[in-house]
Amino acid sequence: MNQFLIKGKNIYTENGRVNGAILVEGTKIKKIVTNSDEISAFRGEVFEVGENPVIPGLIDVHIHGGGGWTIEDGDINTIKGFMNYLPSIGVTAYKPSIGTGTSESIKQTLEEIAEIISAGYEGSKIIGIHMEGPFLNPAKKGAYNPKNLLTPSIELMKEFIEKSGNHITHVTLAPELQGSDELIAFLINKDILVSGGHTDATFAETVKGIDQGVRLSNHTCNAQKSIHHREPGALGAYLLDDRVDCELICDFIHVHPRIIELVIKLKSVDKVCMISDQVMVAGLEPGKYKLLGHEVDIDQNGWSRLEDGTIAGSTMTLLYGMKNIVSELGYSMEDAVKMASYNPARVSGVLNHKGSIREGKDADLVVMDENFKVCYTFIEGKLAFSSEDGKDVLNPERSQYML
Repeated sequence: MNQFLIKGKNIYTENGRVNGAILVEGTKIKKIVTNSDEISAFRGEVFEVGENPVIPGLIDVHIHGGGGWTIEDGDINTIKGFMNYLPSIGVTAYKPSIGTGTSESIKQTLEEIAEIISAGYEGSKIIGIHMEGPFLNPAKKGAYNPKNLLTPSIELMKEFIEKSGNHITHVTLAPELQGSDELIAFLINKDILVSGGHTDATFAETVKGIDQGVRLSNHTCNAQKSIHHREPGALGAYLLDDRVDCELICDFIHVHPRIIELVIKLKSVDKVCMISDQVMVAGLEPGKYKLLGHEVDIDQNGWSRLEDGTIAGSTMTLLYGMKNIVSELGYSMEDAVKMASYNPARVSGVLNHKGSIREGKDADLVVMDENFKVCYTFIEGKLAFSSEDGKDVLNPERSQYML
């Protein structure tokens, strides 16, 4: 069985930072090695990374596309291209987030993802499908076309699950909508994670949803009823309830840095899941693009907005968010890793084999430089990306989306 070592001075394991090496055997982390003689005696391939941090592969539970690749409105080859792009930004496992289109287009995308999963694939691993829509409140539609937003329906949800090959593991909905009570109960019975989002629910309506089984706040602070001193709203309910984990976009435009600090202080690093909410135009040059049936403008700073100024998803990576909270807000690398890998693995039910550097877990590992740029990404023991290759991972046909 193939073996190699990753040797470095800053390896962020589940039990703290280590100066030593990771022995990878096959797809797994065989051993965390701290004995210098044992490291020197190893005769296989060694990746010498020096001071560069070695962290567990990032897990993005809320991502729509990036690098000119899109999950929706594409085809199987486009989705596969996206999966091979993800290792370049340190994401080793993810939940493709869909739900922006019509019911028929959603079903087609679900079938395509199911076909990819059944046939096998390269790149970042799918740990379930996240449906962000269509059961959302038009009052908090964000960049969604309100014509595609629907009343919660168990029958339609059954069709989505069937088309997905039973790979839907996470559904975002607005708990105040008529029919949401029944749908939440149905999803919980199917062991599907329910997230509250794109919601105009009051505090009481949100608490009711939590009592019924909502356990995650969809991109917290964004597209949800905010806090007022006489009506704490959905945001107040999610921040106060220990049963709920909170997704958080840390690109510093979706949420002000001080509000990020506030959310983490209230929830603790144990209950925050960093996400990117990346869309297709992430990583592309400034200009005007077609996205979700809208005209989207990427400015010189890389921000993506609709013509009316509405933020249209994020154009920044999960690593960019990690850099922000470590370099700008002063959180430790250990805290950042917990929020960007360990917690997402936990809420996704895959913590037993992903989400941290620990003996026996999948060898999902990222080596980055001091600027949070990826040097190497390993997925289940296989080198999935190396910055030394100079390989262009962006969609070569990305110009088709430009206006």
